[in-house]
Amino acid sequence: MNFASSIPLDEATQTASRRRANLIFFVPFPELALALSFLALGALIAARFDLDFSLPASQSLAFTGMSYGVPLTLIGLLGAYLVVTKQMMRLVYYASAALAYGIILITHFNIKMWMSLVNPRLWDGFYWQTDQMVRPLVDLAFAVHHLVDRIMPAGEHLYLFAFLAMFAGSIIVHSMQAFIVFRKVIFAAMLVHVLGALSYLIMPAVGPFLYEQGVNALEGARQAHMFGGYRALIAGGRPWIADNGSQFMFAAVAAMPSLHVASSAVFVHYAWNHARWLGVAYLPLFAFIIFEAVATRWHYWIDVVAGLALTGLAIAITTAVFRAIEAHDPACLGAPIRSPAMPPAA
Repeated sequence: MNFASSIPLDEATQTASRRRANLIFFVPFPELALALSFLALGALIAARFDLDFSLPASQSLAFTGMSYGVPLTLIGLLGAYLVVTKQMMRLVYYASAALAYGIILITHFNIKMWMSLVNPRLWDGFYWQTDQMVRPLVDLAFAVHHLVDRIMPAGEHLYLFAFLAMFAGSIIVHSMQAFIVFRKVIFAAMLVHVLGALSYLIMPAVGPFLYEQGVNALEGARQAHMFGGYRALIAGGRPWIADNGSQFMFAAVAAMPSLHVASSAVFVHYAWNHARWLGVAYLPLFAFIIFEAVATRWHYWIDVVAGLALTGLAIAITTAVFRAIEAHDPACLGAPIRSPAMPPAA
């Protein structure tokens, strides 16, 4: 037997296996499949109810005090870093995943905007009664807000900042520590937006600010802007969406379930299980987001419970989807190649 001739064949086979593993591990097939399926579903809903599909206008985030400049700059810097460091497989993933996430977010906010035209029955009265059944918890949320506001001069900004800080922290830490965990975080966050948008259509609600004012003046101003748009949408119907949807889409209002809570819970779950120090840091922010979601009167307590249930479902689906992908982790397949032993010289 010619042992020497078998070495190139073994190396070629192992090289091909590594390339296949890299393809499975780094190319976001599940993320792209989820995005395209959700887009197709959104298109079907639009066709069924004769609704216009909107793309965001340049100033559609202005009411939040943010612009597209910050995330686009961060994406550009990350892409440049990956090019310089020649991490091309990761660059392929980040570019494809960013496209998939963008498709999901645009589809999500269109469906959210269409909510009351697809299902005009609002459940706010029922949800308000459930809040009155746990009124001490609503009052506790108000108390937590006032306590934080005394400790932090800019406490009214913390609701949005805490969520963005958790999102950015999870992306940075998990992408540096364990790429497969990073992919799970991204996929689960995408799923929350997909499942959340569809949940808005089941038992829709506007929010408890219809009945009482929250204790966060900044969020109250945003509510006034968003509810004004909502009333204009109800009055103007489909023609209003055709004329104003691009400017209004990120200001669409919907309470059930709370996706701030659901998305934050995704970040806490993966941080707690894979970067415990980060999970510990997240806990006070996560607790604040839960109470502030109620204190602002964006959400009823039942919205918070539904959001947590949605997180559990998204994580379960993510675990099942990535079970096979984890088997192709280069970190697990990177053991040195051992050539067959050569026979001793005669």
